[in-house]
Amino acid sequence: MLHIFGCPMHCGVGEEGLIHSLDYLNTHNTNLHLTTIPELSVVEEDSAHLKRFNSVLENCTAIAEYSYKNILSKGNTPLFIGGDHSAAIGTVSATATQYDNIGLIWIDAHADINTDLTSASGNIHGMPVSALLNNLSPAGEKLSKILTDNPKVKPENIVHIGLRDIDPPEAIILKELNVKYFTYDEIKEKGLETCLNEAIDYLSHLEHIHLSFDIDAVNPQLLPGVSVPVNDGFTLPEIYHVFERLLRELPISALDIMEYNKEYDKDDITADFVSELIAFIQKQVN
Repeated sequence: MLHIFGCPMHCGVGEEGLIHSLDYLNTHNTNLHLTTIPELSVVEEDSAHLKRFNSVLENCTAIAEYSYKNILSKGNTPLFIGGDHSAAIGTVSATATQYDNIGLIWIDAHADINTDLTSASGNIHGMPVSALLNNLSPAGEKLSKILTDNPKVKPENIVHIGLRDIDPPEAIILKELNVKYFTYDEIKEKGLETCLNEAIDYLSHLEHIHLSFDIDAVNPQLLPGVSVPVNDGFTLPEIYHVFERLLRELPISALDIMEYNKEYDKDDITADFVSELIAFIQKQVN
């Protein structure tokens, strides 16, 4: 059974519009029944490379513990609503603690695979994949050791879908680790069906897969309520088709919907989409 929960976490990016977005979703859609974990704020030490590190660590740990103890260990499927994408350090850590050798599908305009030594901003929401790979410097390694000390996912078990803004250092990391990815330009060139076939075939040997979706994978002209918009991107029918195929053809054991930011939304377009996507996932999973 699907268990929906969330955290209005903004410390991985510092976008204050994220703070009240989950409360708004709950009032906007009274049928949502979203269990909200409050964002924790703790004393910080100045770090240009790992901004608000202590808060990110505390929140990701709380998210991981909730998902593992209250959902996964009871045989249910977590659907997490964020909050900035660094929260996936927590959600994926929980999935990887419950299940061995998980896959990770990262649907996003951004690769989020910077390290603390390559990030230009120091915002941890651009580092979650590296944290899950245990590829941060010693200063950030606690993020890699939430719940267990082991890396949470192997490079060969990751697929990025829809990338449109890859930082130069990220391109190097993706190449060095041989991470499978599809840019949105490649999807337009080869066709969405072809790329989905490749992604599904690539991960089909795994028994458990975590699907993490950043709303900015969609064209911001269609869904403006995101913190870091990038031109172009998926259409809404394309995203629903992606979810339909992945949920039908792969063993998706946990999901995230990340980075809904009410501050930038227009006429509740993005809020409505989040509610509709949740309902779509419920029909597929339950």
